Amino acid sequence: MFSRLFHRLRRPPPQLSKGSFYFFSSVSAAAVPSYLLLNSESLPSPQTPHEQPLKAIIRAYLVYSACSIPALVDYSPKILDTLSRVPGLKQLTYGIVRVTFFEQFVGGETASAALPLLRSLRAANKGALFAYSVEVDEHEALGSSNVAKGASKPADPPHKRIVQEILNCIDVAADFEDSLRGASKSLFPYHSIVGAGGIDGLSQEPDSSLSGLSPIGRRTWVAVKLTAMLPNANALINFSKCITMTRERMQGARSASFEPSSDHQAYERLHAISHGRDSVPVELIPFPGSPFPSDMNFILSSTESRDGSGLTPEDIHDLRELYNDLLSICKRAQERGVKLILDAEYSWYQPAMDALALALMRQFNALPSGSSKSTNEQHHPYVQPLVYTTYQAYLRRTPLHLASTVEDARRNNYALGVKLVRGAYHHQEVSAHHSPDSPSLSHETEPPVWTTKADTDKAYNECVQLAISTVKGDIEREMSLGQGTIGIGVLFGTHNWDSCNLVLDQLIKIGQGKVVTASDGVEKVKLSDAVVERVAIGQLYGMCDDLTDSIVARTISSAPLAINRRAVENKSVLGGGAAAKERSRAVNEIWKRVKRSFGAVDAGP
Repeated sequence: MFSRLFHRLRRPPPQLSKGSFYFFSSVSAAAVPSYLLLNSESLPSPQTPHEQPLKAIIRAYLVYSACSIPALVDYSPKILDTLSRVPGLKQLTYGIVRVTFFEQFVGGETASAALPLLRSLRAANKGALFAYSVEVDEHEALGSSNVAKGASKPADPPHKRIVQEILNCIDVAADFEDSLRGASKSLFPYHSIVGAGGIDGLSQEPDSSLSGLSPIGRRTWVAVKLTAMLPNANALINFSKCITMTRERMQGARSASFEPSSDHQAYERLHAISHGRDSVPVELIPFPGSPFPSDMNFILSSTESRDGSGLTPEDIHDLRELYNDLLSICKRAQERGVKLILDAEYSWYQPAMDALALALMRQFNALPSGSSKSTNEQHHPYVQPLVYTTYQAYLRRTPLHLASTVEDARRNNYALGVKLVRGAYHHQEVSAHHSPDSPSLSHETEPPVWTTKADTDKAYNECVQLAISTVKGDIEREMSLGQGTIGIGVLFGTHNWDSCNLVLDQLIKIGQGKVVTASDGVEKVKLSDAVVERVAIGQLYGMCDDLTDSIVARTISSAPLAINRRAVENKSVLGGGAAAKERSRAVNEIWKRVKRSFGAVDAGP
């Protein structure tokens, strides 16, 4: 067994000591998002994460200086497209992008190319999430087809190559984790299974039972973006339309709504819904709603039951092919012990994506029905939860949606994988809601997203509380049954200091963490093994390194050189002065290095 220690977050960042902080990784779809969390007693003393090469700091300064100019970020796709059409400028442009934005935010052009970075992160006690960053172009998504009529289809179309690359990412992630078997003592915590001790124990030596690596201990996960896995992403929109129309018919004469009179009552009702003591009709959850198992009937049932759905034969074919590809991906991930995260996208895709995610979780996250540990070990050898789906707090539905799915998982005996984020497409969602020509499917008066950041922050905090409360109940259930089964895993994706502190405070509140003072005088939080296998915090690679170096593991993107779209998506994270703060932090670090080179003594933070 081990105990995991975390720096308690403060502004400004605390003084970090070598080998004393432990991280988890933002990985995909599984129940042990409480990733890494290494035991400092069994670690070497790596170079402090703040000591990056000067080249990397200068690069960060240049990148964040550019990201501080909103117009440059907004028009970067058009600028790069124009420059790439000028003879002689294409190579120069992409050469500059490669050594700046690409190296700052992306781990490599292929999964294998990212292995050196994986090793570097692991040496700094961090796990990783492989995110093959290829997503649909909205203009292409609304077209009729990616292949012109009469043209011969390529033997290996782009969406199939993406499926193969995801499978390759799973293999690379698993091979990387397997390569750590039998490694040095410093890497031992990555091979760990859930410990038997509580938060008061501290093991400094590897257990002799670790000759067989448990998949629970793997800290490299894989993300999946569904819109890139079809020849025409418009099929997902049409599927979402079918589901949305069904919900509207179900609403009928209902006039009830979820309107608690206070914040306390709102959370108390969410808690009651998640435990089955209260309920809200699924069709009353704000757009894009919450999924039913029957939603998959639109694409899996007979032709007769799909009459009037609006789905074309091509849609049905593409959606069935997508579902079969997802089954293959999940089976490979299950065999290799690699967790998967289904990324969220625009709200007009979400009903379809929710239906697919629910079907996959009910199949691959299914928990054993037996009540004894021996039964569990015999019939349930796989990591749980295997599949995570993403909850975007900026959607008005999310608190109710999360509470409803927590109860659905409990009632139907499957592990719930939750990746909680604020959301990356707020501006696009608001604009689409008010545009008659947009693909938005919501017929509600308000946009699908909250109109203010304060509302989004409030929803995120409510979901944090609800998720941690569910983790508490799952740990108590596991202890009472004597099983090693995990019923929920939560990955908190956030670049917000207050959110990270809230997660730690809630873990302390439920009795699964306690504040301790290390020998160096730094205040830390010691977490139980049970919570370490259920809770993780993740962050986009290349952003907010001060927060990363205090508690958060990074997310790695492996992708072709296409950082322009990533810059637009990350604008939501870099807004509100965040890019300027990153630039300022880089300047301070450069100035610190200059003073050091002249023999000046750094007084510390």
